[in-house]
Amino acid sequence: MPDTDISPRRPDVRVKEVVVIAVTTLVIVAGVFVVNALRDDGARASPSGSAVPGVSQVEVTGSPVGAPPKVGAVAPDFTTFSTQGEVVILSEMRGTPVWLVFGATWCPNCRAEAPEVQAVQERYGDQVRIVGVYVGESLTTVDAYAERVGLTYVQVADRYTDIASAYRVMGLPTHVFVNPDGTVADITVGTVTARGAFDRIETMLDTDR
Repeated sequence: MPDTDISPRRPDVRVKEVVVIAVTTLVIVAGVFVVNALRDDGARASPSGSAVPGVSQVEVTGSPVGAPPKVGAVAPDFTTFSTQGEVVILSEMRGTPVWLVFGATWCPNCRAEAPEVQAVQERYGDQVRIVGVYVGESLTTVDAYAERVGLTYVQVADRYTDIASAYRVMGLPTHVFVNPDGTVADITVGTVTARGAFDRIETMLDTDR
């Protein structure tokens, strides 16, 4: 008759099985958390991956509509909502220079230049419309950031990157200056200082006088 081992399993084997199951569960939960975080706050990227110093690469998932923006051409129109619930339509801002600031709350140079953009807002007031477009981020994230930093210009959450796609944004920050007649005056990838913005805005105001 064959020898059959019917002795109970050793406790240390059971402990190892429990540990493996627990670790596996933690890994799955962590993975779900990361995926949901990316869905809520949009794509993020390290600035080190950019070929341009001081520019953070960003992946946009929206479908580009129309031709890429270029100086002298009409700026791509868009309709969205601000963090304050106001309807924002680019084409309805005709008659006033517009400064589109594409950025993100996680972008180091976007955060660094925010006080410069605010300084321009405080200097020109209603003479220029500044719209901060936060690529791949939610309204709650953008609203909390703007309130914490003290930004008073229009804040827009481009959660599904539709606006960024239309403007072919690939790096942050990106700045698009739009003339009062709705045509693109300048496109700059990288940080813009308040002095640099002053020069561009004064030029746009001169064309409307």
